Parts: sequence; structure tokens; C-alpha cells
Amino acid sequence: MRLSVAIVSAFLLTGVPALAAELPEFDACRKAEEPDSTIAGCTLVIDNQTVEPRIRVAALFFRAMALEAKSDAKGAMADLNEAIRIAPKFSHAYSTRARLYREANDDEHAFADMNTAIRIDPGVALFYNRRGLFYLDKNNTEFAIDDFNEAIRLEPGSSEGYWNRAMANENASYRSRAIADYSEVIRIDPKSLRGYAARGSMYQRQGDNDLAIADYNEILRLEPKADYTLYSRGMVYREKGNLDQAIADYTAALAINPKYAPAYRERGVAYRLKGDREHAIADFREAIRLDFPNSITSRHELEALGAGEPKTEPEAPRRGVLDLLK
Repeated sequence: MRLSVAIVSAFLLTGVPALAAELPEFDACRKAEEPDSTIAGCTLVIDNQTVEPRIRVAALFFRAMALEAKSDAKGAMADLNEAIRIAPKFSHAYSTRARLYREANDDEHAFADMNTAIRIDPGVALFYNRRGLFYLDKNNTEFAIDDFNEAIRLEPGSSEGYWNRAMANENASYRSRAIADYSEVIRIDPKSLRGYAARGSMYQRQGDNDLAIADYNEILRLEPKADYTLYSRGMVYREKGNLDQAIADYTAALAINPKYAPAYRERGVAYRLKGDREHAIADFREAIRLDFPNSITSRHELEALGAGEPKTEPEAPRRGVLDLLK
């Protein structure tokens, strides 16, 4: 809500502090933190036939955002339609409505609204980022990259354009470009966990294990309880042949999240590679117990080790009856 409040305040509400003092419900409309309070305050403004049209438009926009937050897409769409009817050059209303159309899988109207928003306000980086994500979702990578390039040109100090372009480059298998963009995300925001995670993952996939470990180390310095990062670093250590360190990382991940089935599975692999059959079997069985539908790898590992799968609770009475019938 806060970003949208700032946008509307900048574009519609210049010079309205005096009006806000005269109309307290408008302050509740534009400043409330909770959706229900926003809806209540904005409804009072919208229903007041004496307010200026631009104030009604702002209230409609704020209420639309609150309704969307409450998963009322239909109500949000109705408010945005009315805001656009009153103020047909309110570019952010088109952009927000485009997002609702996209979530409803109405690509034709989504792109039409984004194109209109950009035509009205071609200098807003948010619009190019949003349309670029629409293109990326449709696997139109080159168009997406063009939009992200423009977003970066307009706001070179924002990490968002670089993050989006990195995803597009990764989608197009432009690995070096993606890594460069993730590095820009980290340069702009040195505490960007997602930047280190994405770049580390790319380094890992292309076999740059030491660089991957360095990025995962930085995440764990910033967020020591990042279980997935411990798991990922364990995978890299195992790839490097450092089985003890891999097992230590999987174990640390499981201490944080005891139901993390993949960590049991991969620790089981590390134990098997060490020749520790007993611990490997125990870990594969626990992985199966925690996530049977996705346990085919663990079941194959048990077969290769000559061990049976764990008996599920429903199996036990069934087997007992069958034994009685023998």
C-alpha cells in the first residue's frame, strides 16, 4: 500500500493538506495501514458528493489497493475502472488494472493497459518493469529485456530493473549477463539475500564452486538460519568431494528445519559416498517418511543398498491381516 500511496500523493494530491484537515476521513483513506480501515475511510470520501474529482480518484485508487489486498479483485477492478473514467490520464490506475488483468490471465487487456500507462507517462521505470515481467511470463524474453533496459536507464540506482533483467537473461541462458546483473543488484544493495542466492546458484550450476560457496557464506553471515542456503552449500561441498563439510551443512539445515526431506536425502547420498551404509539408509528412510510422493530417488537409493522401504502406518494392519489369511 505504501508505494501506491506515495505515487498517488505525488501525481494527484499536491496541495491538499488543507483539504485533508477539513476532511479527516480522507486522511484515514490515504494513511491507514489496515485494508479494512482504508476501505472504510475511502468509502466515506467516495460517497461524499462535494469532494473534488481528483480526491475521489485518489480514494478510489486507495480503496482498490485495499480491496486487492483482501483478494477482492472484482471490487478492485470496479474502483479502478471508475478512477480511469474520471481521470483518463491517471497512468498508475492503468498500470494497476493491468496487473489485475494479468492475474486473471487476460493478457490482451493487461498489455493494452500497460501500453496506455507508458504512452501517458513514458518516464516511469515501474511501468517498464511491470510490462517486462508480463513479457517474461509469456517467454518473450527479448521484449522483456528491452523493457528492463529502459527501466534501468530511467532508474539506474534501483536494483529492481537489474534483478528483472537478470531473470530474463537467465531464462535466455545468457549466463554471464545474468551474473553481471545479479552483481549489480548486490552492488546497489550489499545485503540483498536474493542477489547472493541467485548468483550463487548460477555459479553452482556452471561449476564455479568456490564462487558459489563465497555467495552462500555471505547469505549465512547475514542470515545464519537460512536452511536452504545451508542445504545448497552442502551440495557444493559434496560436489567438491568434501563430504564431511557437506554432511555438517545438511545437519545444520535439519537442525533449523527437521522436516526438510531433501536434506535427509542428500545427506544420505553423502553418507553412502563415505561408505556409511547405516546412516545412509536411515536418512533415505526419513526422506521417504517425510515426503513419500517425491521420494523416488530415496527409494532407488534404498534398493541399491539392499534395504527395504519404511513401512507406513496404514501398511502395518494390512500386512497383519494378510499374514492371518496365509
